[in-house]
Amino acid sequence: MTALNIARREMPLDDLVVRVYHLELIECHDEAEFREGLALLLRNVDEVLDALCFYKPTERRIQRAVDRVKLKAAHMRNICAEVPESFDNPEGWRSAAENIMANYEQFRIEAGLLYRIAVPGSSFGVLRAAL
Repeated sequence: MTALNIARREMPLDDLVVRVYHLELIECHDEAEFREGLALLLRNVDEVLDALCFYKPTERRIQRAVDRVKLKAAHMRNICAEVPESFDNPEGWRSAAENIMANYEQFRIEAGLLYRIAVPGSSFGVLRAAL
């Protein structure tokens, strides 16, 4: 996959859309796939945090949305850190995957809402679908 750099200096969210990967942990077939997906999820969360780190919008509602996404991202990192190195039950990873995906979906929704209000003329699903 060739990443296209479409970012504008004042809008880091444009570049973010091409730097993240869509992910569905619920489709994992075994623990190894789950662990790979978890690593990709953390990469996506880190990309979002990196993009928002120095983004300082002038509108208060956009700044509040940025803060909500940062909070959700930090929450996602904490949830992922709680995943044990191994599971007692061979299928134990499935319940962890369900919990993480439910929280990741909330993160995706918040990120999608941020993109919609921060990027004029965009649709809700652009960043959400990318994540």
